[in-house]
Amino acid sequence: MIRYINSLLGVAAVILFVIHGITMGLFLAGYLDYSPTRKYWGYALLVCVILHGILSMMLVIFADGKRKHLAYLKKNAGAHSQRILGIIAAVLIYRHMAAYGYVNEAGIYIFKEPTLTTFISEVLMAIVVGAHIVLSLPKAAITLGVITKQEEMKNQRNLAYTIFFLVESVSLYGLYKYFLG
Repeated sequence: MIRYINSLLGVAAVILFVIHGITMGLFLAGYLDYSPTRKYWGYALLVCVILHGILSMMLVIFADGKRKHLAYLKKNAGAHSQRILGIIAAVLIYRHMAAYGYVNEAGIYIFKEPTLTTFISEVLMAIVVGAHIVLSLPKAAITLGVITKQEEMKNQRNLAYTIFFLVESVSLYGLYKYFLG
C-alpha cells in the first residue's frame, strides 16, 4: 500500500513538474507575467516531492534493506540510479527554492542578480529531475496497474521521454533567456 501511495505521489509530482517547468520556463523567457498562482503550484509540487521522498526512504530502509541488492548490482542498476538521482535532486531542489528571488510585501516578485553558478545548478537540476522521471515513471505505472503488458511498457517509456524532452526544452530555453539572453 505504501508503494502504491508513493507511486501516486510520484505521478502527481510529475504532473506538477510539467506545469511548473513549462510555465516557469516561459516566465523566465519573458512570455508570461508573474502570477502568485504559479507560486502555489510550486508549493504543491514541493509538498508532493517531500512526501514522495520520505515514503521512498521508508521503502528503501524498511522493505528493501532486508534484501541483498548488492548481490544483483547489475540488475538493480536502474533502481540504484533512480535513488541516487532522487538524492541529488533533493539537494538541487533545496538550492532552487531561493535561486531567482523573492516576493516582497506588495506581492511583487524581486529578481536576484543572475549568476553563472545559479545557471549551472538550475540546468543540472532540470536534467537530474528529468532523468529521475524517465527512470521512475514506467515503474510507477507498473505499481499503479497501468502497465500489464510489455508493449505498454514501451509506450510508458516513450511517454516519459516525451515529457522529459518537452519540459526540458522549455525549461532550458527559459534558463538560457534569463541567464544568458
